[in-house]
Amino acid sequence: MTQTLRDQLYTALKQSIVGNRLESGLVLLEGNIAALFSISRSPVRQTLSRLHEEQYICRFEGRGYLVGASPSAIVRRPLSERDFKQLGYAPKVDRTVSWQAHIDGVEHDIVLCSIKGAFELNELQLSKSLNVSRTVTHQILHHLRSIGLVEKIKYNSWSVVPLDDGRLHNLYEARRQLEPYMIVRAARHMPESTLNGYIAKLKDAADSYPNIKGELLDALENDLHHSAVSLGANQEVMDMLRRTHPILLISKHLLGRVLKLPDQDPFFDEHLCIFEKIRQQQPEQAGKALVTHLERSESKVLDRLIHFRESGDIDIPPYLRQ
Repeated sequence: MTQTLRDQLYTALKQSIVGNRLESGLVLLEGNIAALFSISRSPVRQTLSRLHEEQYICRFEGRGYLVGASPSAIVRRPLSERDFKQLGYAPKVDRTVSWQAHIDGVEHDIVLCSIKGAFELNELQLSKSLNVSRTVTHQILHHLRSIGLVEKIKYNSWSVVPLDDGRLHNLYEARRQLEPYMIVRAARHMPESTLNGYIAKLKDAADSYPNIKGELLDALENDLHHSAVSLGANQEVMDMLRRTHPILLISKHLLGRVLKLPDQDPFFDEHLCIFEKIRQQQPEQAGKALVTHLERSESKVLDRLIHFRESGDIDIPPYLRQ
């Protein structure tokens, strides 16, 4: 599971307190901890407040906190890596993990709003809503821009790129030009074990449908449209395809979450057909099957967009406004 900076810091401090690496009565200061973990003071302050509420540390007349609920003496010394080393690792928090802990919720809000029309995103309000640092906020926004969901318009403001019918068609047109080329390249050297894994997952899902979760649909979509095509080994094309990612996000954030799953599986047979052509060592036929799949997919996704645009409800978060 992904963890926020606060969660990671909380775990590190708590384990060191419980393991007696931070002795009873030791003074804990925001600045010392922030410098040691190379993070801002905000998550440190919030983490110390949580540890205080849980009585792992306590207040005293001086600055900071003391380790323990009621220590008998005050110990003043700077914290060091030695206080947190476990199995040879120095203290650190993973900022990549931290921003990823928030991305699904933000992505969900933005995708649903983008279907409804044009919105503006306020960077400061996003930071406050998530209760995270500006660094984490910037990482989230950088990700959203890289996949074509938002664009920077001024210092603290971003525009949500509307997912209207015209943009949907343009994104599909780009995919029809690029993905078949990549799957033909990938088919020529796709490992048999990888191919068998894709096919087995699809067949298992087909056997269980509709008693599956939306997360599985998203994983199966990514098996073909990201993992498999990336084996075509052309990073420049993959960077271009990254901008078409909103198409996959429509299904990810609508099916099984906002809209009920369709009576029949949405794409399993078509994906299986493509992978079977690869198994039969027919790369060109696999490319043609992928073109057909994308043509059919566009009409299905367009129907979902129209349905949600006309009858779907959204809760507009405080960091977005029309």
